[in-house]
Amino acid sequence: MTPAVSPYSNNETLDFPGAITLRILLTGDQTGGTMEVFEDIVQPGVGPGRHIHHNQDETFFFLEGTFDVEIDGEMHRMISGDVAFVPRGTVHAFKNVGDTPGRLHYVFSPALQAEAMFRAFHAALSKDALTPDEMARIAKAHCQEFVGPPL
Repeated sequence: MTPAVSPYSNNETLDFPGAITLRILLTGDQTGGTMEVFEDIVQPGVGPGRHIHHNQDETFFFLEGTFDVEIDGEMHRMISGDVAFVPRGTVHAFKNVGDTPGRLHYVFSPALQAEAMFRAFHAALSKDALTPDEMARIAKAHCQEFVGPPL
C-alpha cells in the first residue's frame, strides 16, 4: 500500500441542495481498501434516515455545530470535538439540531466503495429520481439498509 494525500480543494463534492454537501476526502482505492473518509456539511434540521452498514464500522468526528445522534436506540448530543463509533450492523442516524450548518467527518472501515453509493444517490437526484424506494435499492446494492425515518 502507498501513502495517500488528498488536498481539500481537489476533493470531489456532491451537493444535495437544502440538505447535505458531501465531500469525498479519501476513497478505498486510495487507501488500499483500509478505509474511506468523507465530510458532510449538514443544513439545520437535516440528517439521514436510520440505517445500518452491514459490513463496515463507521466513526464520526463532529467538527462544527450541534448534532443529535442515535446509536442502537440510544440518543447522544454531540458538539464540536466529539467522536462517535458505530460498529457494523448497528442502527444509527444523526441530525443537525443547531441553527447553522454543521460539519462532520466520518470514516468507513473497511472501505467498500461507499463513494459509489453516494455518487449513485447524487446521479438519481440529478434525474429527479431519488425516491425513498430508489435510495433503498441503491443502499442495498452497497450492503447498507435504511430501517427507519430520520430523527
